Amino acid sequence: MSDVPAAGDGTLERTADGGVIRFERRLAYPIRDVWDAVTDPARLADWLLPFDADITVDLREGGEMVFAGRGEEPVTMTFTILRVEPPMLLEHTHADASYLRWELEPVDTGCVLRLTHFVTDTAGAIDNCYVVGLHASLARLEPCLAGRPVAWDWDGFAAAQAHYARLGLAPPVEAS
Repeated sequence: MSDVPAAGDGTLERTADGGVIRFERRLAYPIRDVWDAVTDPARLADWLLPFDADITVDLREGGEMVFAGRGEEPVTMTFTILRVEPPMLLEHTHADASYLRWELEPVDTGCVLRLTHFVTDTAGAIDNCYVVGLHASLARLEPCLAGRPVAWDWDGFAAAQAHYARLGLAPPVEAS
């Protein structure tokens, strides 16, 4: 993987309420397959997180998505589902009082995924590499859809971070 992202791939628009991070992917897969990859715990484990986790999804408004990390210093993240309209829309909370919206639109060649992350603290989102993390996760989605999940690529993450840092959307990569 380790390829540098295309200019303008992920964007961050500052708003009166914070900011909006946006990604769009055209995927050559049916909308139901992409919906399944975005909502099924086993499929999410193949592409979304940079660590191994036990994932549960109670796919209803008010339900929870729980990502319970495994390993030496496990972290657990719990998000509340705000809206769900299968197979077109999923909204859920995220850290820092922010929330994500996953929108799917069928097209002749598959579907379009629009991922929007509404953040209240743009400086915090930049410092915490939200744009970079979403970029790295989305880079793993298509191989997952093809049935060939790939491991998290920390070199690719660093390349994406360097790219987004030049755009002011991530902190500089620290020399090791």
